[in-house]
Order: sequence, then structure tokens, then C-alpha cells
Amino acid sequence: MANPSRYQTGLTNGTPVLGAFCCLDGFSVSHIFARAGFDFLVLDRQHAAYDWHELEQMCFRIKSEGTAVFIRTGSAAQQEIDLALDLPVEGIVIPNSASFEEAQEAFSFTKYPPRGIRSVGNERHEALRDVGTLGDPLVGVLIEHPGAVEAIDEILSLGYDFAWVGTHDLAALMGMKPWDPETGEMPSELAKALHRVKCSADAHGVSFWQPPGQGVPIGIADVDARLVRQAAEQAVTKWKS
Repeated sequence: MANPSRYQTGLTNGTPVLGAFCCLDGFSVSHIFARAGFDFLVLDRQHAAYDWHELEQMCFRIKSEGTAVFIRTGSAAQQEIDLALDLPVEGIVIPNSASFEEAQEAFSFTKYPPRGIRSVGNERHEALRDVGTLGDPLVGVLIEHPGAVEAIDEILSLGYDFAWVGTHDLAALMGMKPWDPETGEMPSELAKALHRVKCSADAHGVSFWQPPGQGVPIGIADVDARLVRQAAEQAVTKWKS
């Protein structure tokens, strides 16, 4: 059996785990982040320019450092989910579910019959994922629509392994101005929605990912582009001062 990732070890031991979101193209940045000690990385297929060959290579490089790798799929389409689950990933994050029905359909694409309708795959899939050692991929749902918040108890009863709230899109769809976690306090209605999802996750035994600074065991520190930019700006400021 393969050694467990730091993400799984943290969940097993009840210790905090820290992740980052990756959108910068190329193999090196995500590998550096894994080497730096992030417990998990989420590769963005929804808004970054990754192709499937690039993602495959990134997965192997990240995993070599003991870091778990997740993919946020570009959509909830069956083909997109099939391709993501065929990679050597810890799991996937499914976006864009606006209702229980949409979340239910997307979840069915992640499980083999009779539980779902996931494609069984072929020999390349079996070799790539090292089937039998990675276990069943974790499946998370990204809550970023008010309809999904309303149906959160039904959605999390389906069997999702973790939930994550997309606060920027959710705020926009709730008619709020863009929220910057670094400079502004979270609007009260958005905070209520976040709390509702967290309480539902706790009630259903579902892991909950939260924005930084919320004092929870699983957190996303930031996105790689912002972290790299901040480090570069700090280096320039330090040198010029």
C-alpha cells in the first residue's frame, strides 16, 4: 500500500492540515509548494489553463513530496469528472451545483455501478492511478450558489466526503460586493451561509474546508498566484529599503 498523504494523516490524527489553491501554469510552482510543506494542493481546472497532460505530470510531482493533490473540475460534466478521477489524485472538487438535483447527478458520476454510473476505465487508467493502493477518490462539493446552501442537508446526505464554500461566487450571487478576506470583514449574510454549511457538514460527518483565519482543522491558505506575487513584492521592498 502507498504511504498516506499528509492530508490523510492529519485527518486521521485530528491535526490541522493546510492547503493552497494552484492556478499558475507549469510544473515547478506546485512542486515547490509541495516541497515547502503544504499538506494538500488543489489544481484548478475551472479557471486555470491546465491541460490533462500537464495535470498528470503535476500530480506525480506533488505526490512525491507526500502532499495530497485534488482537482477542481472545470464543470460537473461526466466527461470532465471521468478524466479527473482517472488521474493519481486524492480526490476532486465539483463546482457549479445550484440544487440538490445537480449535486446528485454530479455525485453519480463519481461512483461505479451500482452506486453510480462512473465509467470503469481501461488498462491505462489502472496503471496511472495504481488502482488498489490509492483507494476510492475523495469527492468534495463546492458550495457557491444560494440554491445549494438551501439544499445543503440533502446534498451532504448523498455521501460527499468534504464541502467547501466558494465565498466569492456565493457573495456575488447573493448580491454582495466582492469580499476580500485580507481587508474586509465577512458580510453577515455570507457568514450565516458559511455557518449553515459548516453545521450541516458537522452533522453529516463531512470534512469542512474553510477560508484562512477561521480556526478550523482544514484550511486553504491562499492561491499560488497571490502568494508568489506577495513574496516577490516583499523581496523587492526588502532589497530597496
